[in-house]
Amino acid sequence: MRALTLVTIFFACLMIAADKPGDKKASQRHEVSINSLQFKPVTLKIKAGDTVVWTNNDDRDHTVAAKDGSFKSDNLKPGETFEHTFAKSGKFAYGCSYHPRMKGEIDVE
Repeated sequence: MRALTLVTIFFACLMIAADKPGDKKASQRHEVSINSLQFKPVTLKIKAGDTVVWTNNDDRDHTVAAKDGSFKSDNLKPGETFEHTFAKSGKFAYGCSYHPRMKGEIDVE
């Protein structure tokens, strides 16, 4: 009987450990390069909770601004970065305020 109790406790502990919130996949950081008047990659698929970091690798200033207003960088000089963490799912189109032809999209699952 005692062995059965110990086995039951052991499996109960395993099940509790498997359900800990800290065991879920950690959020990730993704990179977008601004280069030659383009966002690279143009479209990026990520998970909710992930962070995107844009780096201005171009020779001129840029911005990163969501069409829906959910995020907007300050002026990014060459070498500067901007980051945003996406809390909810959806498709987030964005562009550069200075260069309207520069467009990108973040698809959050």
